[in-house]
Amino acid sequence: MALARGQAFLDTGRASICAVASRRSENAKNCAEELGCELYFDDYTRLKETNPDAVLIELPHKIQDEVALWSLDQGFDVLIGGVLAASLKSGKRIAELADRHKLVVEAGFQRRYDPAWEEIRRLVKSGELGEPVMAVSMGLWRPDPASWYYDQALSAGMPLTHMSYVYLNAMRWILGTPLTVAAMANRKLETGQGRVVEESCGALIRFTGGAFLSVTASYAGLEGLDDARTQFVCTKGAVRVEVDGSITIFREGHIQHHVFTLEPSPMVRQADEFLDAINCRGLTRNPPDESLWDIRIASAISAAASSLNTISLTDF
Repeated sequence: MALARGQAFLDTGRASICAVASRRSENAKNCAEELGCELYFDDYTRLKETNPDAVLIELPHKIQDEVALWSLDQGFDVLIGGVLAASLKSGKRIAELADRHKLVVEAGFQRRYDPAWEEIRRLVKSGELGEPVMAVSMGLWRPDPASWYYDQALSAGMPLTHMSYVYLNAMRWILGTPLTVAAMANRKLETGQGRVVEESCGALIRFTGGAFLSVTASYAGLEGLDDARTQFVCTKGAVRVEVDGSITIFREGHIQHHVFTLEPSPMVRQADEFLDAINCRGLTRNPPDESLWDIRIASAISAAASSLNTISLTDF
């Protein structure tokens, strides 16, 4: 992801990579070479020697908090490739520092820069399909058990690491303000100490206006087993996201299929908007105050799954 997002910045034609840092010097060197950069460090604090305009962070969530807070203390704008933070406490601290120093902070979730999802949002928000009734999404994936994704402490849990991407963040961008969360979870594959608590999890989230979202995510994905296609159902129509990124729009007696050009890619579009925000001190689509919702919802999902109670998001 560091390579992918770094290349996205290069592809805007408006940025260059000053230096790359990684705990492992060889990793930093390889990434730097791929991005056409000569400088690399095994200590991220040395990045300030290159006087960058901004810092891109692609790290396990617990570690990323430390680097994000350091970057803001140094006065750098920040694009965090994942969720805003591993905890609500760190997320609020990041939001406070960004506001105090008038710095731009953007969380990941490039789906908000995908033209197909932009069109879904327009269709739902405009009322063309009537009032939102429900939405459904599923994400199956089998990560390497030795990776940080399976480490509860480093990842801050599967609901934050995986579920927020498939596609909880983007779907709430469309449905609005979440109110309550109910959830169930289990773990069947990796059950050792320190492994993620919610290996597979299903959540039901209610929004203002009465619409609800059913989202399921799991590390029990198998090759050839497709995810359920994301769908939005409204009173006068529906939208389905297809495997190839196109969308199908359903209205009474009429079905339309829309294919979108993904050039530039959502990551490049996000990088471009981030650079615009740096230049004019503007907002991006995942600013800190808005991105805190991803952490609140993930925390509520974990609490609901462990207690089997419905959780009000006013408690987070």
